[in-house]
Amino acid sequence: MANFDRAFIDQVLSSTDIVDVIKEKVNLTKNGTNFKGLCPFHSEKTPSFNVSSSKQFYHCFGCGAHGDAIKFIQEHDNLTFIEALTKLAQAAGLELPEKTKKNDTYYNLFISNKLAAEFYSRSLENNSEAKTYLENRGIDQGMIEAFHLGLSNNKWDDLTNLFSKEKIINNAIEAGLVIKSNNKTYDRFRNRIMFPIRNSTGNIIGFGARIYNSDDGAKYLNSPETKLFHKSYELYGLYECKKDIAKEKSVIIVEGYTDVIGLYKSGIKNCVATLGTAFTKFHFNKIKRYTNKIIFCFDGDAAGKSAAWKAITNCLPELKDEIQLYLIFLPEGCDPDSYIKEEKDNFDNLINNPMPLSEYIIEHLGTDIDIKTVEGKTSFALEAKKVLNQMPDIMYTDILREKIQQMTGNVILKKIQATNDKEKITSSDTSQEFDIKELTLLNLLIEYPMLVKEFDCENIITEKTLINIYNVIREEISKNENFTAAHLLKLFPNNEAVRSIVTFESNEKSEDAARVTIQEIFHQLELSSKEKVYFELLNRYTDGQTLSEKEREFIKNFKK
Repeated sequence: MANFDRAFIDQVLSSTDIVDVIKEKVNLTKNGTNFKGLCPFHSEKTPSFNVSSSKQFYHCFGCGAHGDAIKFIQEHDNLTFIEALTKLAQAAGLELPEKTKKNDTYYNLFISNKLAAEFYSRSLENNSEAKTYLENRGIDQGMIEAFHLGLSNNKWDDLTNLFSKEKIINNAIEAGLVIKSNNKTYDRFRNRIMFPIRNSTGNIIGFGARIYNSDDGAKYLNSPETKLFHKSYELYGLYECKKDIAKEKSVIIVEGYTDVIGLYKSGIKNCVATLGTAFTKFHFNKIKRYTNKIIFCFDGDAAGKSAAWKAITNCLPELKDEIQLYLIFLPEGCDPDSYIKEEKDNFDNLINNPMPLSEYIIEHLGTDIDIKTVEGKTSFALEAKKVLNQMPDIMYTDILREKIQQMTGNVILKKIQATNDKEKITSSDTSQEFDIKELTLLNLLIEYPMLVKEFDCENIITEKTLINIYNVIREEISKNENFTAAHLLKLFPNNEAVRSIVTFESNEKSEDAARVTIQEIFHQLELSSKEKVYFELLNRYTDGQTLSEKEREFIKNFKK
């Protein structure tokens, strides 16, 4: 049985949202900042089972059951600790460590980062120039200690010598702290202020590094991707600020390390930053564990506006009715750190009166469009259609659609709504749902019969009813190249599935355009098929079934 170190356990818990885990087993409803439902561990009529998103903990006031996500899976699914841990690790996409603590990669990475952070901290304490630089930036000793700031000296071998002396240089290389090239090893970070990056449980998983007295090299450097550190998942300041996020019931998303520290010092402690990357859906799903109100703070220049739209579009597919998104834009040339020092009252006013997501979407879509004209309304509606199609089927989407209706008119909106509501279309005679991609595929083959010879769709289409229709289409076209939708309707006069296919508007105006669309559908359906196999194999594995070498290799390489 594997001997998992606490470091790996913490990594699994940090990468897992207990609310999402329990929601798969228990019907939960929002109850203030927590969730409540009927306890799965004893019989009750009044909900007493509570789940805390911020604390990542559950507790039943009826029977006393309590614990973290691992404990829940262990008790609910009747699994051993190792089995429950393995199940959650695989769901989080984490590679299982070696069987001994000595070879536990996660443990070694945690220890390496901890040793480096301690070394950087000592280096900063002994460097008056670096401390003066931070003081001039408004970062005093209290902030240095709160965020465990440090310094990498202007040397090539500080950490190299430290880890060589401890005989763990390979661990430092794997952590990205030391680089090995052409049989030479040297420090990755030199002459930079060091910002330790912690996961939600407080373990250091990487570093951000900023030049402070030189123009040599990039302004910021981050640790490379490791088994612990993934920039698209992590948020700077989350560990330090999560209690204040819960207290304020909101979070402010900024772009830089010093912005987080500057706001923190000024009393705004519910703040986190991305790590030099765009705000991703993974960031969104992580931060919503702690609050339902998310405020994005961007620079008011072109780059800031571009970053804002990218962040929002990344969030749109993950939206839920209970999540509120807002935006604020600082005056051009200002960043949060400098602006709050110079214009504290104005900054507070922006935070207290942020722009709602709906208003921002409409404003962005309407840029350079005269909505008073027919042409402008059409352009606006087409752009709105793209946004609405990215959003889930929730009340918020419906209300936003109604708002756009007031601006564009019923006729245009109905066309938008018709395309937005159709991820699946139902055949009324069988009550069966069909994937829109498969309907599009069949519609294009009828519209451009010559493409039937180029694409074999029998193993791509999943629905039995549609497979049968496809086989008929293929057979008829082989006999009659002038086969049309009218012919198909004659063969199936009362079939609602066929009616859905032939009446569906695919919008491709040429055979070449149809060919490109079909190729993309093939790609998407193949991915979907592989994804289905992936999760089936995972379920078999977590149920204790033995997988073949080929199946294990498939799981290993799937996400790559």
